[in-house]
Amino acid sequence: MNESANFSKWSQMARDFLGEDFWSEVSGMGEGKHPKTDVLLGRNEVIVLMDLPGVDNLEDVDIRVEGETLFVKGTVPTPYTKCDRLVSECFRGAFERVIPLGRVVSRRQGSARYRRGVLEIRLPMISSTGDDRRIRVSDS
Repeated sequence: MNESANFSKWSQMARDFLGEDFWSEVSGMGEGKHPKTDVLLGRNEVIVLMDLPGVDNLEDVDIRVEGETLFVKGTVPTPYTKCDRLVSECFRGAFERVIPLGRVVSRRQGSARYRRGVLEIRLPMISSTGDDRRIRVSDS
């Protein structure tokens, strides 16, 4: 057996044992299970930036805050369903993110906007928790 065949056999055994998710997380390649997200800590607010290219209906994006945790749920459309993918790195499909913020934030004064394929959520920091509430997304 040549080296390539040995590696393929070993690689398949490792996939069977560790699962496909392990390899995509370790290599950072392939389609992820959720959109890429940055969480930034400002002086008085937490800013969350999430890549959501092609989202047409912002009412389908659900944003909730509980304590120090942000929940974002929605779907990134798959526009080219009849094409064969040669390289597939961009996220598509339904997702649900649970994002630890590390700070208690205000839901009432929070804002979200969607521009150029990026969802920007701004949540002012506070010292105590309040009622949970849905945050609406604007496209301006």
